[in-house]
Amino acid sequence: MLQGLLARYGYLAILALLGGAGLGLPIPEEATQLGAGVLAHQGYLRLPLVMAVCWAGIVGGDLAWFLVARRHGEWVLGARPVARVLTPERRGRLEGHLARHAFLSVAVARHTSGLRLAAFALAATHGVRVRTFLLADGLSALVSVPLVVSVGYLFSHHLGEAERGVRRVELAVLGAVLAALAVAVWLRRRRARGAA
Repeated sequence: MLQGLLARYGYLAILALLGGAGLGLPIPEEATQLGAGVLAHQGYLRLPLVMAVCWAGIVGGDLAWFLVARRHGEWVLGARPVARVLTPERRGRLEGHLARHAFLSVAVARHTSGLRLAAFALAATHGVRVRTFLLADGLSALVSVPLVVSVGYLFSHHLGEAERGVRRVELAVLGAVLAALAVAVWLRRRRARGAA
């Protein structure tokens, strides 16, 4: 069904589906991007344009969600899909991360599909600047979009396996970012102890 929608409405469908996913609609981003990559491989769409439209749809949807949360913060944070994920303990940890490392928190949240909406809503309600949000989200999507679309393009005949592979790569990238963050925090604390 998703592939048929993409084939019929092309770039407009990609933009709408990914924008809707950014606003919280239950549309899997990876499936849309993989399907767009498959259609590019089949010659229905152009690969560079598919990547640009996927990136614009993702970042546009995320920005729309961020702006809605900024304007209607408590309502958004109390909404069932957000409140269910945002336990008091998780909220406290996310608020702490946002206070110390807003850019990195947004960039990492882009790749945590279950927590993304809640993290972006918290970022909006906790003073993260629109410019910081856009830069972090945009750069993060600039890493994942070409990866996911290319997997759809290159492995269109083995899409089920490709989708699992993309998830593993995204988790590996997320793990590397978290490890780098842990090392940076450790080095900072070590220098602070040495200076004292």
